[in-house]
Amino acid sequence: MYTTLLYFIFLSGVTSFSTTLNLSDFFTDQSHNFINFLEERGNEMEEAFSSSYARAMKMKNTFDSYVEEQQNKISTEINSYIENVKDRGQQIANSFSYVPTQDAASALPSPDAVLTVPARVVRLGYNCETHTVISQGYILQICTELVLLQHGLFASSADWILNGPDKALAYVLADAGYDVWMSNIRGNVYSAEHASLKRNTKSYWNFSWHDIALYDIPAVIDYIMKLKGEDTKITYIGHSMGSTILFAMLSLRPEYNRVLTAGYALAPVAFMSDIKSPIKALAPLASNVAHMEMLYGSHEFLPKNSMFGKLVTSCSIEYVDNKLCRNAIFQICGENEKQYNETLLPVFLAHFGAGTSWKTIVHYAQEIVAKGRFQFFDLGPWNNKKIYGKEKPPEYDLSKITLPIKLFWAQNDLLSTEKDVKHLQESLPATTDVYLVPDPKFNHLDYLWAINTPSLLNNEILTSLQNSFGNSTNS
Repeated sequence: MYTTLLYFIFLSGVTSFSTTLNLSDFFTDQSHNFINFLEERGNEMEEAFSSSYARAMKMKNTFDSYVEEQQNKISTEINSYIENVKDRGQQIANSFSYVPTQDAASALPSPDAVLTVPARVVRLGYNCETHTVISQGYILQICTELVLLQHGLFASSADWILNGPDKALAYVLADAGYDVWMSNIRGNVYSAEHASLKRNTKSYWNFSWHDIALYDIPAVIDYIMKLKGEDTKITYIGHSMGSTILFAMLSLRPEYNRVLTAGYALAPVAFMSDIKSPIKALAPLASNVAHMEMLYGSHEFLPKNSMFGKLVTSCSIEYVDNKLCRNAIFQICGENEKQYNETLLPVFLAHFGAGTSWKTIVHYAQEIVAKGRFQFFDLGPWNNKKIYGKEKPPEYDLSKITLPIKLFWAQNDLLSTEKDVKHLQESLPATTDVYLVPDPKFNHLDYLWAINTPSLLNNEILTSLQNSFGNSTNS
């Protein structure tokens, strides 16, 4: 603006340069005009500045109002959300913590298949205590509810309660007033701990039922006597391998013939030359298979995470109609459709395979191959000579057994046959009693789960116990 103005004045002066008077007046007028012009422009600039400031202040106020409004809105929404979460959290907490509900999805589909032995016993209204015994470092567990029950191969104390009240022997004995003790062998799920050995080592699994008979069951009996008193009368009842342990213990530790009151063997196993089960054909291969397995670091026989263990687990309650599992058991132990409890099979198999060693399996395989010898573990000629003093392993001296024994056997038991039971009876004292289960189809596992166990087995056991304890008192 100022450049244009000066340029305009210069032109006017040139064009109006005529006389001195006119030039003087001209400059006087132009000076007033210029001053007026500057004043007007100054006013305009002041107005423009004032107007811009007002608009800027208005804009600032508007922005401040917007920000404040948004802050208030956000604050309100956050407070509302927090209050909502508090309300919902309180409702959830109330529903979970205080309000009783019947949630079907939370229920176990088959409690008996997953609960431990103590839990099952207590759930059914019985008292159960757990005792721990240490034998050669193995921490053994005894569940008590005085009859001592010893389970068989691949099993645990669960065997004695699977059939439920009124049928399972542990409950029947407890209801009859007996103090019932159920021991678990070393290495199984209830006696898995050791004081110094790792479970996945050869040293841990280097045992068979010989070691259990020599050390573990005597330790259990000693514990009971110490707890209950030296005059306590104990009857031992063993199923399958439980009976093997009894005969071996009484031979190896004959002093326990005087400690126990009587010994009952359900499906007795000692001599195995006449077994009818298909596993007989596998016996000669057992030692080689075990050797190969142990080379790969597997000293436990068919653990739960093995292929066979997973196959057994697959026989769950949902697939109970699948006859594969049932037929496999019938093939090995004997078929008995009449006493077969279909709903109990998945419960039984859930507890089956509780843990044992390859050495135990090989020891039984040696019994089968030994053709009528009830013998120590065969270590091979060189080691036998070194350990036992001769190339063949010694036999258990059954003539040392003086304890009153009763053998319970069945005609359809493929693992404890009539010929082998008679051989055992002839090797025991003349006072040995024998009971044939009055069902021609009764098999090796029916002692644990048969539908008619009260009439076929339990009543005879109760009568025998009354006689055993009665005779002991009279003597």
